[in-house]
Amino acid sequence: MIQNALFLLLFCTTFAARSETIIINGEDDWAPYASASPDYKDVIGLAPDIVKAAFKSQGVRVITRPVPFARCLHEVDEGKALGCFDTVISIETQGKYIFHSTPIFEADMVVYGALNETKRPTNFNDLEGKIVGTTNGYTYPTEFLQNKRITHSPGPTERSQLEKLASGRVHYAVLWGLTAAHLLRNNPAVSKKVKPLGVISRTGLYLSFSKKHKDGSKYAAILEKGLQTIISNGTYARITAQFNAVQSANQRP
Repeated sequence: MIQNALFLLLFCTTFAARSETIIINGEDDWAPYASASPDYKDVIGLAPDIVKAAFKSQGVRVITRPVPFARCLHEVDEGKALGCFDTVISIETQGKYIFHSTPIFEADMVVYGALNETKRPTNFNDLEGKIVGTTNGYTYPTEFLQNKRITHSPGPTERSQLEKLASGRVHYAVLWGLTAAHLLRNNPAVSKKVKPLGVISRTGLYLSFSKKHKDGSKYAAILEKGLQTIISNGTYARITAQFNAVQSANQRP
């Protein structure tokens, strides 16, 4: 009888842990890293694949909720959402959110210019004296944000940045490389007027947890543990390898 009771307790405890479910906000328009599914009920891409796998390794099921990025962060600011991905740790964000130590992934930030541009910026200082397109509400590295010699020209989306560059309204545009490549594949008219000039930064992306949500610290710690688990057991490498294979195939003529 005692053994049966102990077995039942263990079963119930394990089931409860495995059935734990949380809801996380995700960027709805940042393919291929994170974007809304066709029915707008889920977030698809590299970021949600890694986040879900990391939490799953700790017995937590994740439901991802697609929202525009500015709203994604605003709801975290207000404590209405537990967390939002993907965020750069910078002077603007490091005091506002709870972050895990290990980035979800790293991505290249790429400078785009006009087709006839001959300069090749290699760091943010090379953008000084120029009008540079950015995306409203997005997070960027501190050295870019704090450089007052760069004139920032924010637009509503990364696509709008490329359109502004194509029309000559900005000198450069700073975008995440794979996102820009994705957008240009679907906008041939714009792709004929702009080109990548080079990688200007490789930056870690994180899930920002709310300081006002009662479970923010708890799940930041669980995600960190989960990331370490899937890195050590090979799951992380499998996810990123599959993602990179798809991106390479997409870039072929």
